[in-house]
Amino acid sequence: MLKLIGYTALHRTDKQNSQQSLFQHSVSLPLVTLLIVMMCLLPTWTNAQDTTTENSNVPPRLNGALGCLVRADFVRHYDLNYLGLKVGDWAWVRYQVGSIPEMGDTPRLFNIVVYSPDGRRGMLLFADPDDAGGFNALVNAYRLHRSNSKWEADYGNGGYAMYEAVGKFVTELSHSPRYKTQLAPGGNECKADESQH
Repeated sequence: MLKLIGYTALHRTDKQNSQQSLFQHSVSLPLVTLLIVMMCLLPTWTNAQDTTTENSNVPPRLNGALGCLVRADFVRHYDLNYLGLKVGDWAWVRYQVGSIPEMGDTPRLFNIVVYSPDGRRGMLLFADPDDAGGFNALVNAYRLHRSNSKWEADYGNGGYAMYEAVGKFVTELSHSPRYKTQLAPGGNECKADESQH
């Protein structure tokens, strides 16, 4: 009889332990699921952070500079192609007018980053305004790719020190407003020196 009571008590303890274990697993399963979902949504949330700096009013001079660049053969055939874009597509861009630290004195230069549709690649392009109100598309560009929240350059004039300067500049630029604009060629006020490419 004592043996039976001991067995019953042991069985009851095993059952309680089993139920407790099942409860712990059932509590941890939703927690694990939540963590997995959060990890999957993190890149989307990170990209969504960029959208807080969107601006729907594209400055006319930015459109003029970008239109000039898109008109240049070297941009259409290489730079846009690298980004998975073509003439007529819509793209996100950011820009800054003026000198890039550690890259020389260019106070009027339009420095324009065009992003790939997935936001992980980009091209830094340059348009130089002329005295007649038009632009010259400069045959120089830096290929960019994003590593977490930083941007890195790995192609263009200069070498490693220049790539470091470009990466730093583009990373800082990523906190400025971005614009969605159509990649449409500009008019006759654009010049591009194709002979350098």
